Amino acid sequence: MIGENRTFQGREDWLAASGAEVVVADDPRCISMMVQFIAEHPDLWNEDIGVPGE
Repeated sequence: MIGENRTFQGREDWLAASGAEVVVADDPRCISMMVQFIAEHPDLWNEDIGVPGE
């Protein structure tokens, strides 16, 4: 189960292609938490997802 995928979409298609059941809960709490984290820690977020430094 995926809490949300509005802030960042992973490779749900890979999971589904491998036969896994993919459920996106689209939980407002998860969305809020991720939006807040990304706003407060953009450097950490960009490092984690592989965005090159500026």
